[in-house]
Amino acid sequence: MPERSATRQLILEAVVTCIEKYGIDKLTTRRIAEEAGTNIASINYHFRSKDELVAETLSMTINHMLEDVFAAIDNAQQPFHAALTDVLFYLLDGTRKFPGISRAHLYRAVIQNDRASISAQAMLRVFDRLAKRAIREHPGKDPKRIRLAVSQVMSAIMFALLARDFFPLPREFQLTSSKNAHALAEAYAAEFEAML
Repeated sequence: MPERSATRQLILEAVVTCIEKYGIDKLTTRRIAEEAGTNIASINYHFRSKDELVAETLSMTINHMLEDVFAAIDNAQQPFHAALTDVLFYLLDGTRKFPGISRAHLYRAVIQNDRASISAQAMLRVFDRLAKRAIREHPGKDPKRIRLAVSQVMSAIMFALLARDFFPLPREFQLTSSKNAHALAEAYAAEFEAML
């Protein structure tokens, strides 16, 4: 049984690699099999269809993201500004490292307007959790204004996830390094504070 689980994980990781190399629209089971060092029959054995395989891969990666992001949001040891910066950095640096997966996650939500997709639901949960923490930590501020500010920052992040570097930014904010991703996250967090 452990060997079966290892092969299954290898196939899931191969999907991530193939999405990064070719994009989700050019993903084939043949490419996945080659990347995983297995054959199409093995993929069919572990997954009923390519759609099921892609869905499980996206579920695996979004759940990993949620664990990390929620840990940052819920970290009571740091103020909200630091938590927001950490979350934004995680998302920005993640899209810098894995632009194909980032776009794949948001494709159904944005292009197909499917708010029920696992990725759309995850981003809505992140938004809601950030907004609730911000409201708790800014008790003298209007909660509607806080939600609007979180919405503005998350909208900017979502666009960056879909179309990295669409808008020309100063060099220090371009998503070419983790350092720049952190600088951009810090700038967005400062913008959030300025909107309140």
